[in-house]
Amino acid sequence: MKLFHFFGATFALLTVVSCKSTGVVPLGQDSYYLGKKDSSLGVGVSLENKAEVYREASLFCSSKGLEMKIIKETVTSSIPGRLGSTEIEFSCIEKGSLETPTDTKPDQIIETRSKRLGS
Repeated sequence: MKLFHFFGATFALLTVVSCKSTGVVPLGQDSYYLGKKDSSLGVGVSLENKAEVYREASLFCSSKGLEMKIIKETVTSSIPGRLGSTEIEFSCIEKGSLETPTDTKPDQIIETRSKRLGS
């Protein structure tokens, strides 16, 4: 019975402690870091946790009269024995600036080759 209480208390403590955000951490050159552990049970990525990280970063930039631009995103899925997390590096840029559009690269390049058979 004592073992049951020990595990119950440990689980409750991890649940409360694990959902804390790092807060916005300056990285230099107008870039920032924000991370948060996911306290939800289950396996996979919590979209709610990810949304909260993006919301907090967006509010930080909005408070400066700027908008958020993601530099890098790292999402770790939760598995039994490991909590998931969402971490982003971002910068705050002027609203409507030329930097706002994100450069996109194709996922795949498809090349078509044709060979003419003998004439």
